[in-house]
Amino acid sequence: MLTEKLPNYELLDSGLGRKLEIISGVRVTRPSPQAIWKPRLSDKDWNSATSNCIRTKDGGGKWEHKKEPNPNLVLPYEIDGKKLQFRLKFTSFGHCGVFFEQIPVWEWLYQETKYLKEKLGRAPKVVNLFGYTGCASLVMAAAGAEVFHVDSSKGVLDWGKENQLLSKLPKDSVRWVQEDAQEFMRHSFKKKFTYDGILADPPSWGHGVKKEVWDFEKHIHLLVELLNSVLNHENSFLFLSSHTHGVQPEALRNIVMEKWWKRLEPGELGVKHQNDERILPAGMFVTARSYQR
Repeated sequence: MLTEKLPNYELLDSGLGRKLEIISGVRVTRPSPQAIWKPRLSDKDWNSATSNCIRTKDGGGKWEHKKEPNPNLVLPYEIDGKKLQFRLKFTSFGHCGVFFEQIPVWEWLYQETKYLKEKLGRAPKVVNLFGYTGCASLVMAAAGAEVFHVDSSKGVLDWGKENQLLSKLPKDSVRWVQEDAQEFMRHSFKKKFTYDGILADPPSWGHGVKKEVWDFEKHIHLLVELLNSVLNHENSFLFLSSHTHGVQPEALRNIVMEKWWKRLEPGELGVKHQNDERILPAGMFVTARSYQR
């Protein structure tokens, strides 16, 4: 799944652990550990960036701005004639509220959600775990889903609600849930809730609302067991991704594999450079569907 051409975003160059981008008109440099090759553009091109994210010794990061970016910066995104808007903010760790390698994921989720809505004759009930600022949740809502957006951070939930307002989607189309992802799934299983689709984009490590520890390699198989237990086995989809070093697509496929999945497709996420053939790797994924299309 490749992000190739997107209005208001360009990956200009990468190398030596950094990347050079234009994000809604702002030229930025950010850390990119996967970029172990040499940059192709000149120092002059790199030095033209007005915002630079620098890693700090404690593992965090900070932005240095030669020119303060517009505080009302947004990324417009259109799919199937529906116009959404996502607020951009330059935060520590080099984030801005949107992960651009996720654009093809949004498109896949939109098409599967739209298909299920027509097939089921009702709004599909879907979950976005580790949902961050809600871009994928709003895309699925735009396709007609009833969305449960789950994240342990109140700050990003508020950010997601702001994106919903900017995108002018119905207030009741997304339920914003501050909860640990595994706890939400355990509660769903206990209450015998079922879902028609789940997106899980877990970090390598993290903490839940009550300081629950998340470690991808230790906990992912337990989480997937919970996901499989609450999915509608007749008509449902699952999108699972990983950004954990060493985890390969086939490993995700093996974790997800169940007899009732009709189709499993592992693969890689990446972003194509604007003016050359290089691809910046951005993670692994597996898609699963219990229906044939």
